[in-house]
Amino acid sequence: MFFHFLYKLCMRSIKLNQTLTCPNCAECFDAEQWTFVNVTPNPELKDAALGGELNLFCCPHCSTFFHGENDFVYLDEQASLLIFVFSDKNQQDKKELLAKMQHDYEQLRDTIFKQLNLDFGPMCVFGLEELKEVVEKEQQRTDESEAIAAAAAALGLKVARLKPEWARERGFPLYTAAGTDETAASYAGSARKVLKSGLKSPLLKHFADKMEEGGGAQAPEVL
Repeated sequence: MFFHFLYKLCMRSIKLNQTLTCPNCAECFDAEQWTFVNVTPNPELKDAALGGELNLFCCPHCSTFFHGENDFVYLDEQASLLIFVFSDKNQQDKKELLAKMQHDYEQLRDTIFKQLNLDFGPMCVFGLEELKEVVEKEQQRTDESEAIAAAAAALGLKVARLKPEWARERGFPLYTAAGTDETAASYAGSARKVLKSGLKSPLLKHFADKMEEGGGAQAPEVL
């Protein structure tokens, strides 16, 4: 499906020349569309996704702006985000597309992905607006997490980085104050110290609450 691009071009962002049809005047023209986007070496592509400019085209015949409808892959290695972006017109095929996505991912999970230390699973969205929402939410999580790390360091506490995929699934920050040991209760105690310093962080409060839950919470997964 998509993943042969990753192996052949060593994770570089990829553009392919394709023929587009203007939705306004129905005229055709050739243009390059992104088919694989890796924002780690190309951070400007993350800005393009946030600004709604990714795969945005202007018809040379009638000057209408529109987004291309090709499927592509969005990768943010630092945030552990691997997103299959399908056309929003293919929502009715979601079950089949999810199965194909998982099949392709599993084929390379223990080969090229292992070699590149990419140990996180894929997710999918339909349309560029859904991609933008995911990227925006992750950017907000990153900003809040960096504030947590700064507050913990200011208190003289060590900072721990949580496994991004694990943290995202649970609504936790990417960073927290490290515990005095590896138990959930210890991490909860350190998180409470940061919160008591005056930092307003819903993510950190949620993390502390879950680490204290029932007295037997799972210890956090850290990098």
